[in-house]
Amino acid sequence: MNQWYKANLTKGILIVAEHVLAVVTVASLVWVLTYPALMGDLFSGHAARKFEDSTAFSGQLQSATSEILKGIGTRGLFETEGKFDTERVVDLKEFYENSKISNENSSGLAYKLGDLEKWAEGSAYADGRAMNENDNQEPIIVCKRSDGTFRYYYFTQLEQLINDGELSFVIASNSNGEEITSDQILYELRSGGRSEVTYSTETESRFKGLQNREGKIEFIDCWNYDGYQIDEKYAPIGAANLLEIANDNANWNGRLNDIFQMLESSIYSVNGYIQTYETWENNWREGDTNLVYLYADTAGKKVYTNKEELKDFNKLDESLKMISKSGKYLIVKPRLSDFNSNIDNEDASTWKDLIQYSGPAEENFVYAVGVDTSYPIQDSFYSQNQIYEKYGSRIRGIAVLGLAAAILLLTGIVWLTIIAGRNIKDEELHLNWFDRWKTELAAAIVILLWIGPVLLVGRGISDYFIGQVPDYSDTYALTVYSYNAMPGVVRSGMVAAYTCGLFLIGYMSLVRRIKARTVWNNSIVKGLLSFIKQLFVNMHFVWKTVILFFMFGFVHWLAVLSGAIVNWFWFLVMLAVEAAAFIYLVRMSIARQKIRSGIEHISAGEVDFKIPLDGLKGEQLMLAERVNSIGEGLDAALEESMKSERLKTDLITNVSHDIKTPLTSIINYIDLLKMEHLDDSKIQRYLEVLEAKAQRLKTLTEDVVEASKVSSGNITLDLMNINLVEMIQQTSGEFEEKFTERNLNEVLNLPEGDAIIHADGRRMWRVLENIYNNAAKYAMEGTRIYADLSVTDMIVIFSLKNISDQPLNFTADELTERFLRGDVSRSTEGSGLGLSIAKSLTAMQGGTFDLYLDGDLFKVTITFPRVAKAAENEEGHGETN
Repeated sequence: MNQWYKANLTKGILIVAEHVLAVVTVASLVWVLTYPALMGDLFSGHAARKFEDSTAFSGQLQSATSEILKGIGTRGLFETEGKFDTERVVDLKEFYENSKISNENSSGLAYKLGDLEKWAEGSAYADGRAMNENDNQEPIIVCKRSDGTFRYYYFTQLEQLINDGELSFVIASNSNGEEITSDQILYELRSGGRSEVTYSTETESRFKGLQNREGKIEFIDCWNYDGYQIDEKYAPIGAANLLEIANDNANWNGRLNDIFQMLESSIYSVNGYIQTYETWENNWREGDTNLVYLYADTAGKKVYTNKEELKDFNKLDESLKMISKSGKYLIVKPRLSDFNSNIDNEDASTWKDLIQYSGPAEENFVYAVGVDTSYPIQDSFYSQNQIYEKYGSRIRGIAVLGLAAAILLLTGIVWLTIIAGRNIKDEELHLNWFDRWKTELAAAIVILLWIGPVLLVGRGISDYFIGQVPDYSDTYALTVYSYNAMPGVVRSGMVAAYTCGLFLIGYMSLVRRIKARTVWNNSIVKGLLSFIKQLFVNMHFVWKTVILFFMFGFVHWLAVLSGAIVNWFWFLVMLAVEAAAFIYLVRMSIARQKIRSGIEHISAGEVDFKIPLDGLKGEQLMLAERVNSIGEGLDAALEESMKSERLKTDLITNVSHDIKTPLTSIINYIDLLKMEHLDDSKIQRYLEVLEAKAQRLKTLTEDVVEASKVSSGNITLDLMNINLVEMIQQTSGEFEEKFTERNLNEVLNLPEGDAIIHADGRRMWRVLENIYNNAAKYAMEGTRIYADLSVTDMIVIFSLKNISDQPLNFTADELTERFLRGDVSRSTEGSGLGLSIAKSLTAMQGGTFDLYLDGDLFKVTITFPRVAKAAENEEGHGETN
């Protein structure tokens, strides 16, 4: 099958074509962006021959109208008889709520317009900071009267009144007769230690208010004002400061925070309105623009215009006729039927809404605007007309060319994506040397190679086309912008060709990596995450190495920050060496710990344990292999030892069974002799000794057989849920007689509820019987035996403690060995297997058996997992061999 579309020649042609198409696409886009206003006509399908017939002209006219209406709105705020009046009265409440300046102080809180203007220019607002960002503001103290009203003092004022004796603090002593002083209270007020919240401290409870010279209580409490506050640079009208207004005006008493916030908001708003006023006045002054506007307030009979001869309201109709003689004009009135314009495709309702809601009046208005389309004045309309004439005629063809090139460019990319990594020889995926680099490293190289030249060559593009479209009202900026268009197109073509080349290198490599599924597997991030995972998993092994490294890094960086190293090249070298050293040290520590852990496992008896060899190299790999081979040798030796042990166990079991038969006969004949009623007392005593020794031999034989079964695992367990409380009570009852014979007193401590464990009842009985029997035999006569059972959420713990009759001159581990008894002289009965059998049976049932010796104190502790409450009523059975 002919697979020409995958041939190297086809790929070469496609790559060359992609470069050409990228240049055409980007150059066309930049050409269109040279004058963004042309795009409106391009996408609307309205191909205007002149600027004044374009959507760009209409948009600029609406933008100018909006700016003009905002400026007109500010005239009513700031002007008196047509002049900016700094003496106008700004009522803060009225201005804050309605954005109006009526020139009256109706709320009692007002400033002069000039003061607010200077305040905004010289305050923190000018450099972008909030006005209350001042650490040196004098504290304000709030004092409360009994009628619920307030009086505000600056701290220095209150301190002066206290020092002059006009006011004094009322202070009660505590139970010890101690009093706080006025200085202490003043310190708290100055430092902010007292707030409106009443604390239950002794100091607060002893403060009773302030009194005047006559001893009358003036204020019941005082505290630091913690609301909004700004520095008062100018005084309000009719008062020395804002505190005076809050104190004397009932409408503002208790509202100091509102006063400060209204003041700051008003300062910001006045500043914004003034900037709008100045922009409007400068941009649309007669003689500086080709635009003529007229706004008439028909109710107030006022006219706002930038043409002197149109200011007479009585000649409004004549003024409208004059504007309608302009090259392009609009006349807007409240009724849509009165809309009049010679501009094509203008929407009357849109213009009505713009004038109605942006202008000073909502109903009684007339707005007219006209533009001299001969553009005698070089304003923004003139500049845009020049650019439109220069680029407008070719914009549509260039846009179509760019769109077609973009479609073909994307088609070529799809084609190259499909055939990436394939050739006509086979169906295998072929990776090149670059594809085998680490994913992030390859991406970084491509990006770095792209950034440098693009920043150098494409600087002109960023200056003139990307995010820096000039203001249409700025004639100079528009002119510079237009004349730099062609160099920008050339630069963009060069950048596009270079970008396309690097993009194809990086993108095609990425596609091949995705097909081979190596993007993640061959990434630095994966390797780093794997390393971090190893680090945390093995942190308890490598923490010393990590600490040493960070100590080295701390000293190293301390030297860098102190200026010892200032060269960036050596800085990067130092960083790379530190990273390599850190990774090497951690990996060495992890490998060393793996080997040590393997040795510990093998030395603990896990001879079949194998050290994982992944990640080990060189000498460490060889050492791990040698340790694994040692384990294999030990495993073989252990197997031989276990075989010998099994032979011994079988021998003991067989001999024990062989002893049972003659022993049973001896016991039976003893019973027969006792039935003969022999009168000789010596014969009776001989029979008693013979019977006792035979029973002891029988017990020893049974214990040996039981121990043999336990050690070989030849026992069947019938596991079920058992209440250990009941079993211990039963065992205590069984041994009560034995304890009484030796004058032993059992102290039993059991929980009130159940203690359910999962165990074999018969085997568990044997465990308890053995440890109780051990206590009955070896406890010192006349002492107590303590049996304690405790239950937690997870486990059940039973312990039995007693004082030994004989010195315990061996270890706890030796006691659980076979044939070792607490009575070293072997003068007591017993096989020495009881504790060994109990420990083995406990372990087989999933519990733990621990012995504790301290002097003559002997303690046995048995621990079992507790059965959950939800499963206590479900009895489980199971077997293990």
